[in-house]
Amino acid sequence: MNEFTLKYNLLDTSSKQEVLDFIHFLLEKKSVNRRKSHSLNKKQLLKVSVWTDDEIEEMNKNLQKFNQWKIQEW
Repeated sequence: MNEFTLKYNLLDTSSKQEVLDFIHFLLEKKSVNRRKSHSLNKKQLLKVSVWTDDEIEEMNKNLQKFNQWKIQEW
């Protein structure tokens, strides 16, 4: 950071403003990407279905029936 400060201080006022604008741009870009990531995760989570215990029990019963099937050999 010390090196950055030394170099920054060597710049003229216009160049300093350009550096600050660029830093602001990078921070904004990072913030937007983070927000997109959070909103995407939220959307994905909202699409997750939740099964009740009764539904799971019914599926387990059907799975047991399915496992009893004999596959016809050729």
